[in-house]
Amino acid sequence: MSLLFSLLTWLAPLALILIWQWSQWQEKHPEATFQDWLMADPYIAGLIVGLTFLWLIPLGIWLMFVIFIGYSIYALASNPQQRREWKQRSSTRALAIIFILSINLMAGFIPPSLPQGEAVWGAPISEGSDEAPPWPASEQYIWVLSDGTIIVETHMQTPGVLNPWFSSWGVNELSQVSGAKEDRFMEAVSLMDDWAGPNSFSLSPIHGGVTHDYQEQTLLFTHDDIMLDLFGMHSSGEMITIWSPQWGGDLHLLTVIKMGSDPFIGNPGAQSYAVAWLNA
Repeated sequence: MSLLFSLLTWLAPLALILIWQWSQWQEKHPEATFQDWLMADPYIAGLIVGLTFLWLIPLGIWLMFVIFIGYSIYALASNPQQRREWKQRSSTRALAIIFILSINLMAGFIPPSLPQGEAVWGAPISEGSDEAPPWPASEQYIWVLSDGTIIVETHMQTPGVLNPWFSSWGVNELSQVSGAKEDRFMEAVSLMDDWAGPNSFSLSPIHGGVTHDYQEQTLLFTHDDIMLDLFGMHSSGEMITIWSPQWGGDLHLLTVIKMGSDPFIGNPGAQSYAVAWLNA
């Protein structure tokens, strides 16, 4: 279902902007061909070409607009004719940009697919979260295994990004800046019986992201120390998060939290948990 909605959010702005712009052009220049219209405004043509090949653009709409803005600034600074054209067509171009961004941002409210970890770890002890933001939409299940390991599976939307290339890197950076990673950790460890309170733990990155081969799938994973503030900061465990981006804008995350000293020795990148999850 998520892939279907992604297709619609990709096709809708492309079709509507074509119909809108072409109809306006035809009213003023009924003799003009479609090729004449595309050549008349390279900016609108560039947006249409970008939307057409959006599935092939890493980081999707966001990289597309970075390129668009960069080129626009360069053209305005170096070409007087471009400055005149921007004055004449600024409203049309601004409306096109706002429309495309609005459609893609709205895609962030589309419910993602449901986590699949029940096939591996049984019924979760927590489904969903009242604290989860409505945008981008996400689904999160949490398990506490018999040995005390905490597993969190999160599916979330990446609005405007339709292919998996580099999307996990981008969302990881956003997660670190926004504090979403810490929020996910706090929600998970609050389920521990000996929970010492949210102010007692913090995360200290071991590395911000490296790739690892999980049974012929090369995925990004991040690794953090869990620091306990008890008469000074002490390492009390580790957290590994594996990032598995999907076509269509769905991003799957598996977070494994284990307490103790060097809990992932012999299991680099939480390999055993990740392979069981991917096979599910």
